Amino acid sequence: MAFQQGLSGLSIASKALDAISNNVSNSGTVGFKEASAQFADVFAASLSAGSATQVGIGASVNKVSQQFTQGNISTSSNTLDLAVNGAGFFRMSDNGTITYSRNGQFHVDKEGYVVNSSGLRLTGNTYDAKGLPSGVGGDIQLSFGDADPKATTDAGYTVNLDSRSGSPKSLTQALLKGTTTPVTSTTPLSFTAANNDLTITVDGETTATAKIAANTYTDTSSLVAAIQTAIDQTTLKGRVTASSDSSGVITLNSTHGGRLSSLDVSGNAATALKLTPSAATTVSVSGSNATYASLTGTSTAAYPLTTASASVMNIAVDGGSAVSVTLPAGTYATAAVLATALQAAVDATGTGSSGLKGKVVVGTNPSDAITFSSATAGGVSKITVADTTGTLAGTTLGIPTFTATANTGGFSITDPASYTSTTSQTVYDSLGNPHTQALYFVKTAQANKWDVYTSLDGGFPPEIDPTTGLHSPTTVSFDSNGGLLTPKTISTSYTVTTGATKALTVTVDLTNSTQFGNSFAVAQLSQNGYKPGSLSGLTVEADGTILGNFSNGQSRTMGQVLLTNFRNPNGLVSVGGNQWQWTPDAGAVDGAGSAPGSGTLGVLQSAAIEESNVDLTSELVNMITQQRAYQANAQSIKTQDQVLQTLVNLR
Repeated sequence: MAFQQGLSGLSIASKALDAISNNVSNSGTVGFKEASAQFADVFAASLSAGSATQVGIGASVNKVSQQFTQGNISTSSNTLDLAVNGAGFFRMSDNGTITYSRNGQFHVDKEGYVVNSSGLRLTGNTYDAKGLPSGVGGDIQLSFGDADPKATTDAGYTVNLDSRSGSPKSLTQALLKGTTTPVTSTTPLSFTAANNDLTITVDGETTATAKIAANTYTDTSSLVAAIQTAIDQTTLKGRVTASSDSSGVITLNSTHGGRLSSLDVSGNAATALKLTPSAATTVSVSGSNATYASLTGTSTAAYPLTTASASVMNIAVDGGSAVSVTLPAGTYATAAVLATALQAAVDATGTGSSGLKGKVVVGTNPSDAITFSSATAGGVSKITVADTTGTLAGTTLGIPTFTATANTGGFSITDPASYTSTTSQTVYDSLGNPHTQALYFVKTAQANKWDVYTSLDGGFPPEIDPTTGLHSPTTVSFDSNGGLLTPKTISTSYTVTTGATKALTVTVDLTNSTQFGNSFAVAQLSQNGYKPGSLSGLTVEADGTILGNFSNGQSRTMGQVLLTNFRNPNGLVSVGGNQWQWTPDAGAVDGAGSAPGSGTLGVLQSAAIEESNVDLTSELVNMITQQRAYQANAQSIKTQDQVLQTLVNLR
């Protein structure tokens, strides 16, 4: 029997060495689970033999059992490398054939499916291109389409309004316009083809004719340069210089300390040197036999409003009744002269409820527009300028009448003096087009009250009040401690022309705004819209949810990895490639699987892998042990052989 026992010992030692060698060779295989050979002793079946004297007939391999203990987790650079920290298996599909694995090294194939290195597809909960669950499990396929935009519906503004601020003056401008722009120093000037010669005599001895090129001269300096060029092409080069003063008057001077004895235009000083755009504008000549000569009227600033009869305007301020203001007939050469006359006409209406003196200030802006300013501080101060016919009567040299057009009221985006503070942020329409929403805060004359104007890309909701013709603000109130009372939100609706939903409705939230004695400050801006976005990366949550991250800061669920567990993992059969298949010995199976972290299942760790659970030190020790066991069994066979040899040799 010793031969049989020894042979069985050699067999199981060899099997154990096979298992150990397989473990060692897979020590670097991701998700590999070590196996160990389990032995059982063997007894001969005998009904009559007593167990007290029965000797076994060797050993056998009862089972090669895998150890499903947790392997070490190490990090990687691939988001779709997934490690299961705890119990559970990935469920893989090969055209419907299901296998299970602990190897979480995944990538995306050309069709967007999440697969392993063998092309098996990872299964779980599936989602459509909008990030909505399909309601059925299956192979996880990622959608790489752009993320949809979202129109802004709520915009938050947390600001502090400086309680120390004074109220800006409400400003309304009335720009006097006509069919022909008044001639100014920047108006293009053109010589006609004829009458463009200057005949100049210097010091009574040298006479030359400077031929000025027929051209369009955009400013006085261009005309001066053209005149100088014409002079320098004659015998007067170096003897006469052309220049101009701040009023646009062009002057010719002798450079040798002598005099210009004569200056003629085309040989006849009485002939006009024609200029356009106004055929009535002439160049006069002076300075004959003088030390200088000047051309006047070429580009002197002018505001040619000449009234043949009195002009009547109706001006209403601060919501009061319109007061008739009469501008006397006359010629007003400049905007400043006209503004002075208008101020006198305003003051002539008197004081009190029926007059405007002290209530309206008339002036000019840098563009020579006539401005009418309310002298009453506060956003409620408004001005309306009109006249009974809709025009300011009067003609200038045949030029038709001028009109006075009032702007939109006391508040103007283009006039920083008409508001106290402002801030803005980007909002989005239904197509994801960005727009700038701005808030303008106007301190009113009433304590703790502010007018708030909202604007989108410079437009207003509504752009103009159809009744008053003015922008309509929302008045917000603060308590004596600086806290906002009412209203806390402002409903706005803007018209957009980008092809998106026509009305962009945004609720402006001022809830946390304050009015303290500190400088204006913006604590927080927020809004819930966003532009379209392209996929910029993936993340996998601990519960297996695969999120697509987009360039617009949004994320979308693209799938969810599910794990499956078994009552007896050792009942699974290994089919290679880090895959196991289910057998009845594995016990109940959790269908399509459950979310990681639920029940007894472990959680997922992204950008990580589970290493083999093989302990090389232990395996090498086991290898030595089994080697010695093999040697010992071989020795038992050798010993039995020697015993038999002894029996044979008996004589």
